[in-house]
Amino acid sequence: MPPQEDADAQRLDLVRAADWYRLKLGWPVTFDAVHRRLILRTGEPLDAVVLPDWPADTVVQHLERNLQAGPVWVDTTTTWWTILTEPRPRAHADIAPKLRRRVHAIPRGGQVIVAHPQDTCHWRRAPEPSSSHRGQP
Repeated sequence: MPPQEDADAQRLDLVRAADWYRLKLGWPVTFDAVHRRLILRTGEPLDAVVLPDWPADTVVQHLERNLQAGPVWVDTTTTWWTILTEPRPRAHADIAPKLRRRVHAIPRGGQVIVAHPQDTCHWRRAPEPSSSHRGQP
């Protein structure tokens, strides 16, 4: 496939992925054409916490044990994990002072990158369509 056709096909695939998130999950995901990535706006219906890999695995295991686990994706460098959560009742999350330099609760109206829904190697816990939890992680 010529380079331009390949680039066009990649763009179309990402646009379709953003549509899938919006239509199947009710998530406000858009396609960032400049950086060729999918962006989720936080606040409604989801919030996000971004943290480094060293505490992330432990946090996710704790959430799974307590049946509170939502979608989790690991960036392409495996350095940062994004945990998608239900919206916080308050505008700001309480993060321990010693973690504030490395753990980031994305504020309402903020943005996080999300993996393509079919990018199974980067979804630690993939989102699943469910009519009873539309918009919820």
